[in-house]
Amino acid sequence: MKRKIAITLMSAGIILIGFAAALLVYNNYENQKAQESSDKIAESVRVAIAERETAEITADPFDEEMTVKEIDGYGYIGYLSVPELDIDLPVMSEWDYGRLKISPCRYYGSTKTDNLVVAAHNYRAHFGYLGNLKPGDTVVFTDMDAVRHNYKVDSVELLMPTDVDKVKEAGDDLILYTCTYGGEKRIIVRCNYVE
Repeated sequence: MKRKIAITLMSAGIILIGFAAALLVYNNYENQKAQESSDKIAESVRVAIAERETAEITADPFDEEMTVKEIDGYGYIGYLSVPELDIDLPVMSEWDYGRLKISPCRYYGSTKTDNLVVAAHNYRAHFGYLGNLKPGDTVVFTDMDAVRHNYKVDSVELLMPTDVDKVKEAGDDLILYTCTYGGEKRIIVRCNYVE
């Protein structure tokens, strides 16, 4: 009887180790796909911004909508650079779970109304190291009008998933957020403009 229990427990352990290994392989695959698509699109976004910059198009200062450029069937509002994390990522104009697998997305707001919220998966190639930021770190968002918005990190917080809607009215100029590994909480990075 003890032998059967031992064999059953050992078999269950082997199966669980197999599932863990498969999950690790899958997560690495998803991270690699996300990095490849972000790298490809980031270059296209930079080219579109450079073209707009050299065309000297003047944006309407009273228009609260950000300029959106369609690339590969998705709208983009610019790209986000975080030197401390060595990331330079395109940002989609709208979010949903499918888009988040490609690049970070605007969850809410605009740079023109000083309340932009950007969400991304916790892939290593996206916001996987977001929790490593510290107050004073630099974040730069360059919009499709070639306007560079410079921010400094004010705080890094953990919130419950039910509290994420509060970031819409937080009063910060820029908020970056992602899930912790396992998805129990959300990492929120609050940023404000630097002159």
